[in-house]
Amino acid sequence: MKVAAKIFAATALAIGFSIAAPIDDIGALSVKGTQVVGANGQPAQLRGMSFFWNIAEEARDYWNASVVNWLAEDWHANLVRAAMAVEDNWGDDKIGYAYNPSKNQAMVETVVDAAIAKGIYVIIDWHSHWTNDRSAKENGKDRWELAKDFFTAMATKYSQYPNVIYEIYNEPGTDDWGQIKSYAEYIIPIIRAIDPDNLILVGTPKYSGDLSSVISNPLSSNYSSNVAYVFHFYASEDWHLNNYLPTAKQAMNTLPLFISECGLTPASGNGAINYSMVNTFWDWLDQSKLSWAAWSIVNKDETSAALQKSASASGNWSESDLRESGKWFREKLRAVNPEWTPISGESRPGPAALPRPVASISSFHFANNTVSVSLDGQSKVELLDLQGRTVSTLWNGHANGSISLSVDTQPGIYLVRIQGQGVSETHKVAVK
Repeated sequence: MKVAAKIFAATALAIGFSIAAPIDDIGALSVKGTQVVGANGQPAQLRGMSFFWNIAEEARDYWNASVVNWLAEDWHANLVRAAMAVEDNWGDDKIGYAYNPSKNQAMVETVVDAAIAKGIYVIIDWHSHWTNDRSAKENGKDRWELAKDFFTAMATKYSQYPNVIYEIYNEPGTDDWGQIKSYAEYIIPIIRAIDPDNLILVGTPKYSGDLSSVISNPLSSNYSSNVAYVFHFYASEDWHLNNYLPTAKQAMNTLPLFISECGLTPASGNGAINYSMVNTFWDWLDQSKLSWAAWSIVNKDETSAALQKSASASGNWSESDLRESGKWFREKLRAVNPEWTPISGESRPGPAALPRPVASISSFHFANNTVSVSLDGQSKVELLDLQGRTVSTLWNGHANGSISLSVDTQPGIYLVRIQGQGVSETHKVAVK
């Protein structure tokens, strides 16, 4: 670090905000018992905002990097959620992934790339109600096959970034946990074959509100590594308070939960906000250290919308640009999430800054904090942190055959970069 940067860091700490982005403070997420934790093993509480359906006229213009940056900087959100419509067809150009995969996927990538570059977390949300129904087909593919295509592409592009969370089924419209579970057992191995450790969120019955059947029949150990179960609530809905919340509290005894969508309003998204009920829900979230994404970034004329029609598509919103929900969530996020700023003069690599894994020709293997690799000729093997900075050089020289390299550093998630004749690849590893 340059001297000037060190002086800036000291000044930043003196005036009370952190120089580290959320990904630096919290690190790679994992599930420990019934809690989602950060790299240090302590509970990780992410709090932020969900984008509205990407195909909605009142929402789609906000799916851009400027809004992601504004939510991170001004609202102090450390999490955003990209809610991509799937089987929805609202006419004209308002069609979901099933009808136009490339356009919808590109919108998701815009938000994800911006979140990674900003150093905050992002949920890739398969925003569907009916994926359990395999009878409908688009272009010869049913909804499970469409999900396979999408998450294969997402995991291939983003597996090396611990910022990324996969939400494989937003709100199943079915009451049948068995159907949802079968889908999860299909799609989780597809992601895990590419990304072995980023957090996966699994939707639950009755639009992710009722966890009762999940408690008695959770995913087996073959499918549950670094997996959390989704719980959604709308705080001014009596049924959610009196029926869903008690079951969620019971579920926490055995299941890790993640609130990937929640709101202040009744479940319809409209109606009066009951702040007494709101306080009950958010006291529970804070006491339980549960992560949440609030619904939603949209200028629609409904109570759950965060924005007024005047809100610019580039962020920079004044208080008059916010609806009641937007004002409450901005104030809440600024109260509970720390302010942060990057160190002056240093930039954070975006998604293209680190080489993505390519077909391995080096026979790479990592176990027991040891890299095993086959090299041919002059080669270099480096250990990098998740921002692409060199932690140590494990090998720099000539080799002809298999070698083993011990990794001696602090526990956490790192990258191993291999460069040599015909080899240029990067692998994500977990040092214990």
